[in-house]
Amino acid sequence: MQCYLPRRLMAGLRIDVGFWCGSLRHTASRPFRGTCFRLLLLSAVLLLSNKLGLCADATPGTAARSRHWAFQPVVRHTAPDHAVRRVSKLENEIDAFIAASLESQGQHISEPADRATLLRRVTFDLVGLPPTPEDVAAFLADDSPDAFERVVDRLLSHPHYGETWGRNWLDVVRFAETAGFREDPLRPYAYTYRDYVIRSYNRDLPFDRFVMDQLAGDELFPDDTESLAATGYCRMWPDESNASDILLARQTALDDLTGNVGAVFLGLSIGCAQCHDHKFDPLLQTDFYQLQAFFSGIVLEDQVPLGTRDQLAAYRQEESAWLAETAELRRELALLEQPARVKLQGERRMKFPAEVLEALDTPLEDRTTMQRQLAFWSARQMGVKEEDIPKHLDEAARERREQVLASLATARQRQPRPPRESNLMAVAELTSIPPATFRMESGSYDQPREQLEPHFPVVLRTEKTAAAPSIAPPTNRTSGRRSELARWLVSADHPLTHRVWVNRLWQGHFGQGLIANANDFGTQTPAPVHQDLLDWLASESIRQGFHSKPLHRRIVSSATYRQASSLKSDSDSLSGIKESHEVASPYSAFPRHRLSSERIRDAWLVASGQLNDSMYGPGTRPELPPNFTSLEWKVSEPAQQVRRSVYLFAKRNLPYPMMAAFDFPDMHEACGCRTKTTIAPQALMLLNDRIILNAARQLASRARLEATSADPAATVERAWQIAFSRTPTESEVRSALKFIADQYQLVTDAAEPTIGETPGRNTEHEALVDFCHALLNANEFLFVD
Repeated sequence: MQCYLPRRLMAGLRIDVGFWCGSLRHTASRPFRGTCFRLLLLSAVLLLSNKLGLCADATPGTAARSRHWAFQPVVRHTAPDHAVRRVSKLENEIDAFIAASLESQGQHISEPADRATLLRRVTFDLVGLPPTPEDVAAFLADDSPDAFERVVDRLLSHPHYGETWGRNWLDVVRFAETAGFREDPLRPYAYTYRDYVIRSYNRDLPFDRFVMDQLAGDELFPDDTESLAATGYCRMWPDESNASDILLARQTALDDLTGNVGAVFLGLSIGCAQCHDHKFDPLLQTDFYQLQAFFSGIVLEDQVPLGTRDQLAAYRQEESAWLAETAELRRELALLEQPARVKLQGERRMKFPAEVLEALDTPLEDRTTMQRQLAFWSARQMGVKEEDIPKHLDEAARERREQVLASLATARQRQPRPPRESNLMAVAELTSIPPATFRMESGSYDQPREQLEPHFPVVLRTEKTAAAPSIAPPTNRTSGRRSELARWLVSADHPLTHRVWVNRLWQGHFGQGLIANANDFGTQTPAPVHQDLLDWLASESIRQGFHSKPLHRRIVSSATYRQASSLKSDSDSLSGIKESHEVASPYSAFPRHRLSSERIRDAWLVASGQLNDSMYGPGTRPELPPNFTSLEWKVSEPAQQVRRSVYLFAKRNLPYPMMAAFDFPDMHEACGCRTKTTIAPQALMLLNDRIILNAARQLASRARLEATSADPAATVERAWQIAFSRTPTESEVRSALKFIADQYQLVTDAAEPTIGETPGRNTEHEALVDFCHALLNANEFLFVD
């Protein structure tokens, strides 16, 4: 139980001391007495520990666990040659795998969805927006056999595709534009990472390059701005900007990054091996820290040089010569300013240990990698303003400082410039030898044990990778470690990376993955029912050169995807469900699901004709509800407030309230799959939020303007087409007109306007607004069949 030390306890319960002398106490500090009670409690603890594996051998790499399906090589299975009842044609191999499984359960793929339903489904799915009435009319009028395939190609080539599917990836990497914790400060260039993700999806960047960019873009592609922006992934950890324990803050950041790499790319909860060997999976504590060692050399950069390796090498050489030339001047300046800086820093210095103070007092250009890392957390807490330094120097020091600054200014005119520069949230390395990595006893940053070199988890090593990787630094300014890790992750024979990726794609289409927990393929997640299909998709991704759009086409073109969302009620379609309590397979009908928070808001903006579809750039800040205030939330210009939801300012401590109500993920943790809740605040938001109220007003005006005639029925029909992507039935039109008439009467009978209200209310239009409000609240609007 050493990993649950007293410093980690929250409720006051201790079982590691005083147990046998009767000193076990509950939270009210009343002693529990009696040998019988203590024996009973000990038995319960031991039984629970045995059940959970807490008392098991702490070396979990047993043969049984190592044989876990996810650690075995990907095998490309042949699609079953199967004739399926009631489906005249299997569209592709996906259907063969699904149909074979369904038939073994006495079930089958349902009949296809109607064309209007299918168009709405695939449009929301691929671009996150509803089809326009014109899109629907054109598709229904197109009788060509490849009509649907051409729709899919159009959607996949649309810029909105990257905005929609890139958002899925941002969930997993816990993208935010602020650092979190109490201060939650701005990360001004974080948006460049979000923009990289969107562009990558739109240009169908191969997945192997996508991974290499994010883990090692600066090492592998130093002349590519996009690849450097991608390294912002390595900076997405939440950060306590005013941390008092700098060494703890550094270790916490590395721990968070290591755990996220395990969840995102390996689909393993390797973060559970931070304090001890994993209790369920064959992952050692040394695996955690050897994975961490790949990242120990990174420093954070907001302005990065770009160029070919040769260009950057020449620039670095010239820069080194310039630094040597100015070393004496810079050293003298630091010594002159040191007393003033110490005085200005005051008591704030007192909380830091000697090695942190040394990092603070070393000029920026002369800091080692470790000093740069420590200074990141400490320097910003000092609050020293350059203009205040002369005020705390004597006259002689001030005069000499001015002379040194003048000499440095002259020297800076000769300072080399990089081939190109860009403002990005990125990482880099300073040297080919990063700081050492140690296994931390019980995960405690202040209890380092043996030094560890970078290596891959033991359970995933093969004959080729059994020995520690021999890493040759590509330059003297980087270790090459992250490049080695990235190449290993995307190798075609990796058992996890490609399965994890295609499972995320599948989940994006069906709302649930072939693996229930997209971030954990370990032993605690149920094995996939359709493992043959998962492996086929992984091998197909590799065969397609790691491109994702071909897989999207395969999936949405399958009969599995195109089937109706509910089973027919006739006895034949239900013949496989023998008892009333049995549940149909999730793939015997398309899973009906509610739109994501982004899709709901964006659909409101589209329906009301307000959407600003400009792309990229810093996050936009719409108005907050009346009871929300934030100094960090400066409301954007009106035109910017109606951009797509992927561009909403991602503030960790204040997610946009409407989005939060509809299950927007916590930006502190990797979200493999969003929760799906139905709660009262959602209903209140739909009734009262200014976004939907304004959308209803705009939709009412749009429907009147676009109606084919002044007849109220024509206005109803147009509003219905915009909201639901279909034409209403005659019965629905009659019901809508009755609702509008009833609302008109209610509005007319309402009290006279109070003082200050504008007289002459348009009660007829208000009734139409109420009708449009009802449309935007309807299940048919909020759900996809």
